[in-house]
Amino acid sequence: MHFNRIVCALAATLVCLSLTAQNNTNSPYSRYGYGELRDPGFGRSQAMGGLGIGLRNNTTISTANPASYSAIDSLTFLMDFGISGLKSSFSDQGNHASTFNGGLDYVAFEFPFSKWLAASVGLLPYSVAGYNFTSQGRLKDLTHTSQDLPGRTDTVLYLQSFNGNGSISQFYGGLSLKLGRHFAVGVNASYLFGSNNYYKSLSIADSSDASHTFASTVQTLNLHVSTLSLRYGLQYTTNLNKNDELTLGAMFEPKVGLHGHYSMNTYGIDTVSVNNIQSSNYFETPTQFGFGASYIFDNRITVGADLLVQQWAKSKYFGQIDTLKNRVKFSLGGEYVANPYGQAYWQRMRFRLGANYSSSYISVNGYSPNMMSLSCGFGFPLKTSRSLINTTFEYGIIGKSSSTSLRENYFRFSLDLTLDEFWFFKRKL
Repeated sequence: MHFNRIVCALAATLVCLSLTAQNNTNSPYSRYGYGELRDPGFGRSQAMGGLGIGLRNNTTISTANPASYSAIDSLTFLMDFGISGLKSSFSDQGNHASTFNGGLDYVAFEFPFSKWLAASVGLLPYSVAGYNFTSQGRLKDLTHTSQDLPGRTDTVLYLQSFNGNGSISQFYGGLSLKLGRHFAVGVNASYLFGSNNYYKSLSIADSSDASHTFASTVQTLNLHVSTLSLRYGLQYTTNLNKNDELTLGAMFEPKVGLHGHYSMNTYGIDTVSVNNIQSSNYFETPTQFGFGASYIFDNRITVGADLLVQQWAKSKYFGQIDTLKNRVKFSLGGEYVANPYGQAYWQRMRFRLGANYSSSYISVNGYSPNMMSLSCGFGFPLKTSRSLINTTFEYGIIGKSSSTSLRENYFRFSLDLTLDEFWFFKRKL
């Protein structure tokens, strides 16, 4: 029986590895930076607004803070597996479009070595890029281009095309150690890998003279990533009375260079090629740190809040700092269960609610598209075990609609399976 379960777990990991190249977004905003960032969090966390740093639970994997792994029971094995679908609508002044994406999100495992030491391994997304759009107008609106062309520019039209895809994933392994009754520490070692591919072109023509067409310019950029990073976590837990528990958490992750290489080619009037440049000198992940707290009341109600800070402005992007912007995210959420050990099915169901607000790490025409979202979800227990099927419904807004910026409204549905099994004990007759 245990052998079959292990085979199934390894098969799920291989499936995830085979699908890491897929991207689950169609957002024009993913053209900038490394794409759309994905903060670590599984079904329960997502429905609670993205909480994780201050969460400590023996039935939940929380990769946001590796110190949480040692909360697992010494006889338990956890597996988390999630998929999602994303419906996005985009609008600016007078234009509207919509897209749909879906696919596999993550797989993770957690298991104990002893009553005071536990581990977790898994595969998570770090960022995704996916977009395909065009823009057109009069050349005089592109001042940086029109200045390079002689004569009248009010009759000259331009057409720009942008296309990109790719993803950066992280395969992690982590350990957590209990230090006495109240403290726990942990560390994650993550291997970041993947690639992003960007393409853009510019075509120019004179509307007053069909025979007067300027040569097009095409630029391609390919970034390949292969690097290691570390994340450290700390948690303090205390019982305020018999059934109430308070947990305080902190997380720190130093910045690292994105080892690998990148190539950039420009074709047109002037052809420029830059190939196989070592990317660690030009691209870096940010230093990030966060704090969180959660409170469990009567083993039925959980509330919590997280604060995450990512110092992108101090990280290199194309060899320059201050190109990207510092990102701050605040999350708030809660969970209610009538009776975790109740006889009635509805008593053991989980009801979750959350919200978060995040500043953007990119800037588009001097504007940063901040994001806010609301989420809710349910945990449906399986009748024959402690496992849960988790659903999450999330509605969010990115940016605002104007002449120079785009507004994205999205709805994400996530389905998550948390397998919670007793694996490490001997049966007796």
